[in-house]
Amino acid sequence: MAASVADPFAASPLLRRFAGATREELEAYQLRKVQALCTRLYAKSDYYRARMDEGGLKDGAVDSLDRFAKAFPTSAKADFLADQQAAPPFGTRLGVDRDQVVHISMTSGTSGQGQEIYGRTQRDVHMLGYLHALPWYMGGLRQGDTAINCVPAGGMTTGGWGPGEALRIMGATGFHVGGNTSTEAKIDLMLGLGGVHFIYASTNYLHTLTEALLARGITPREAFPAMHGIFIAAEGYPLEWAAKIEEHWGCRLQEGYGSTQLNGFGGSTGSAGVFRADGQRGLMRLFEWEHLVEIVDPETGAPVQPGEQGEMVVTNLSVEGSPVVRFRTGDAARFVPWQECGGGAWNAIECGTIGRFDDMMKIRGNNVWPSMFDAAVFAHPEVGEYKGRVYTRDGRTEVEVKIAVADHHANLCGDDRAALVQSVRAAIKQRSNMWVDVCEVPRAEFQGFAYKARRWADERQDGYRL
Repeated sequence: MAASVADPFAASPLLRRFAGATREELEAYQLRKVQALCTRLYAKSDYYRARMDEGGLKDGAVDSLDRFAKAFPTSAKADFLADQQAAPPFGTRLGVDRDQVVHISMTSGTSGQGQEIYGRTQRDVHMLGYLHALPWYMGGLRQGDTAINCVPAGGMTTGGWGPGEALRIMGATGFHVGGNTSTEAKIDLMLGLGGVHFIYASTNYLHTLTEALLARGITPREAFPAMHGIFIAAEGYPLEWAAKIEEHWGCRLQEGYGSTQLNGFGGSTGSAGVFRADGQRGLMRLFEWEHLVEIVDPETGAPVQPGEQGEMVVTNLSVEGSPVVRFRTGDAARFVPWQECGGGAWNAIECGTIGRFDDMMKIRGNNVWPSMFDAAVFAHPEVGEYKGRVYTRDGRTEVEVKIAVADHHANLCGDDRAALVQSVRAAIKQRSNMWVDVCEVPRAEFQGFAYKARRWADERQDGYRL
């Protein structure tokens, strides 16, 4: 890990500038960017002009970040979808003339509510690459490194285009193996490359890839000794799982937070990885010179206190085509202010605990997050995969969790398997305050996830149908 993970701040004038900035200097820079953004959008965007008029920001004039946060109304996905429907394809949000749009980004639509459409200018496409390259450079990726991108490439999503742009402008050798390439074929390719330095994957696909390697009797750290970075995004995970990943691969696990609304990544761990020195969850430092990120109470809209969980509200400071301004992401994050980050002036969010507010389930009076079950189940390295369902039987809410033993633990005896089931059940009780039904099923019953996992089904409405 030595030469490839040289201090990125020493090598990059941009990072050196903002790493050395005081909080006052950083916020002054943000204010200048917000003022320029609001002035431009007041002149160009019917959508945002109406928002600013609603908040009393005449002509887009903003005199402080506090005034901006209090006066500029938030937008949500439903607002953007309604705007697009009224004025397809981009709505009235564009901050440039229509003929400057050269690229389209769309959200994946996994929420089931519809897909937001974003028009990007030439500069926005460049920024798309930069905002993917930035966290990888901070994590140690360098020119000439061999990088495996396991996230499906192409299509219309930001995540489909960003990695390719990033690896190209960094000069790394990118193998884009997501999509239709099977896990076994990916492994064969990696083994034949003669050296792999970096992997980018969703949290759950990294789990699938690691499990498949171990099932073939391959120890990743021995097969890929040149590896100096594994970078994950998109989902939460338990610390026990992260520790096992680092043990298997022999390098630090890194994490970033990104989205289509951010036009790439908005923060990352850098080479520090997902653990703090004391073994607790690490921090994703926010790229606050490119985005204004607020963590607010989803009910009141007020900023949360340090250490509290809230909803991420984001504003682009550099996007030209379809910027988001005080956009409610629906993502839940735990806020860590810059004063508690051990140096530097950038705020942060906690690693491994990003979730979706719309994923939360109300079960037997408890607010339950899928991440609670993930943490309980994957704290057991013998488990390869699981799925859960909530359903109604005789008017009562029931919860069923099916676990499958990993292929590389297939030699577990019957008694050990029974003990594993009981241990998982007890761990779920500890984390969720609920006793649930846990059973073991064959590993072949579950397929791995190529990108984001969808492990839970809520079937309660079915139980009330006559």
